[in-house]
Amino acid sequence: MDEPTDVDRPDAAADGTEVWLVATFNLVAFALPLVLLGHLSGALADVLPGFGTVPGLAGFGYLWVLNWLSTRWVFAKGGLGRSETGGTGRLILRGTAGGALVGMGFVVGIALAIAAVNVVVHGMVDVTATVFLLAIGAAAGAVVGLVVGLLFGLVDVALYRSSAALVPKEAS
Repeated sequence: MDEPTDVDRPDAAADGTEVWLVATFNLVAFALPLVLLGHLSGALADVLPGFGTVPGLAGFGYLWVLNWLSTRWVFAKGGLGRSETGGTGRLILRGTAGGALVGMGFVVGIALAIAAVNVVVHGMVDVTATVFLLAIGAAAGAVVGLVVGLLFGLVDVALYRSSAALVPKEAS
């Protein structure tokens, strides 16, 4: 007997492979154009030499983990197959909320990392500046993440439906 799929059980959580693939696709599809535009415009020429590889990889890794956790939460009640069973609205709504949390978490993480570096290097931190950066940055990150989450939720559903229409269903 065939095991039920996500489409057969729309309330079942998505499997780990789907979560990993969608999280990775969304992050790369978001970050790569930004890096390419920054490189082509010359905006990264001054920033990257002073930034370093390790902080760059740490930032990317942190953003990937946030994105993976968000995607895991978004797909907790079913993955992209759920969009075929009438769950598109809820999936998009959860994707939008998940994007807002990723944006907010990313900015808060950066602000806390900057504060930690200041404590280690200078032995102190400007509490007022840190609180200001946290408050304004978290709000701005949430708004940007909300828009990005909505956009990628729509893109993910559209790509899933396109591929489902092009690839024949598995024979039983």
